[in-house]
Amino acid sequence: MHQYASAALKQKVGGESPSNPFQRRIAICLVQTVFNAIIVARYAGTLYRATNQNPFQLVGVTLLFAALLGSLARMWFLALKSQTR
Repeated sequence: MHQYASAALKQKVGGESPSNPFQRRIAICLVQTVFNAIIVARYAGTLYRATNQNPFQLVGVTLLFAALLGSLARMWFLALKSQTR
């Protein structure tokens, strides 16, 4: 009897979500990507001009943008990888 109650509870909990987790992850990735693209398009030039050709600041700003792109790539990789589970 306990096995049947457990299965019914899992069905009830699983049915409460309006969309599956993969679709939510893809939606979050899309929102983050669009947001980050807007930020980069708007402020990249300003940040690079603000470095005044100082090599250390230039490397720092470049590393910040590389970290941003790396985190986006990782987010997309994990989201797409979750589809196969």
